[in-house]
This record gives sequence, structure tokens and C-alpha cells, in this order.
Amino acid sequence: MKLALLCSVAFLAAASPVLAADIVEPVAAMPFSWTGFYGGVQAGGGWNDSRWSGATFDSFNTNGSGGIFGGQIGYNYQINQFVIGIEGDLAGSTVKGDGQCSTALGTTCETKQDYLGSVRGRLGYAIDRILIYGDAGVAFTKYKIAEVDGFHQSFGGGSRVGWTAGLGAEYALTDHWTAGVEWNYYDFGTKSGESDTIPGFFVDNRNTENVVVGKINYKF
Repeated sequence: MKLALLCSVAFLAAASPVLAADIVEPVAAMPFSWTGFYGGVQAGGGWNDSRWSGATFDSFNTNGSGGIFGGQIGYNYQINQFVIGIEGDLAGSTVKGDGQCSTALGTTCETKQDYLGSVRGRLGYAIDRILIYGDAGVAFTKYKIAEVDGFHQSFGGGSRVGWTAGLGAEYALTDHWTAGVEWNYYDFGTKSGESDTIPGFFVDNRNTENVVVGKINYKF
């Protein structure tokens, strides 16, 4: 009886460090997954380069800037550390630029943007809660192209379709909330518009834009 008791005590003494280590060792945290649907808001600024050209006047630019405010929805799918996804966004715009119309003294021409949207594919690399990505896709906007001082006239602005590409970085603040910053370049090509007051007078207008926004998303 005494021998059995002594053996039990010796076994418990030998095993106690192992048991204690198992108890106090923390459980390894699961890595963050970017897979899932998300939606959120964005705010930032845009810088537009609007180049006017035509057969009857010297070319000129109306470079402008303004605010970009809107939202986005999307879906990510993570494979190991790579993340593929798709995102759509739509934002109101106050981007506007004006300047002297060619060499016509006393005149002002203006390019004004009403909204900006896109549908983009995304490819990124995740380091746990940090995501760095590139994107590219189709872009949509609406411009007003007009002479606003001097001889007032518009030149058939309207909706435009182009392409966009950019880079971004995002950080997961919690398991559901993420925040990031994104830059995109937009190219809407050249569109020819006829004056609404002078039949046969056309203006070619080429628009490109750089946009930087901050984003906050909720991951479902």
C-alpha cells in the first residue's frame, strides 16, 4: 500500500510540469481571412485633365479638382495568401476645372464632372490583416463641357465610358471592419461634341483623372 502511494506521488510530481505547460500555453490565434462580401463608404479627391481641341482654334486645357464621395460593394476570395475579388463603386463628384477658351480673350471654358463609377477586378496579397492589391476595370462618368463666360454654349458632354487601373492597401481593424486607401487612374478617351448654339461647330474633349480615396468597409 505504501509502495503504491509513493509511486502515485512520484508520477504526479513528474507529470505536473507537462500538465501546467498545457494549461498556461495560449491557444494559437486563427489567421484573418479576407474571404466574404463587404460594403462601405469612401471619400477623397479627384484631379482632372481635360484637353480641348478643334479645327478652328488652338488646343487648351481646363485642369480641375474637387471632392469624391460615395460607396462601394464587393466580394473577396482568399487562396493561401492571394486574394482575388470584384468591386463596384459609385460616387458623386465636385471635380471642376476652368480656364481661358483658347486665345479668345474674355472667355472661360469649363469641364465639370457629376459622378464617377466603376466595376473592377482586384488581385491582392495578404499578410494576415494587411492586404495590398491592384485593380483594373471599366469606368463610368458624366461631364459637362461648356463655355460659361463670353458666348455661352455647351458641347454635348454627357455620359462617358472608359477604363481605370490602380493600387490600394487595406487593414482589418476587427474581424468585420476594415479601412484602407486607394489610388486609381481613369481614362475616358476623346469625345466630339457639337455646340448647342452654333451648328457645325465641334469640340473634341479628352478627359483623364487621378483619384485618391479613403475607404471604410464592413465585412459580412
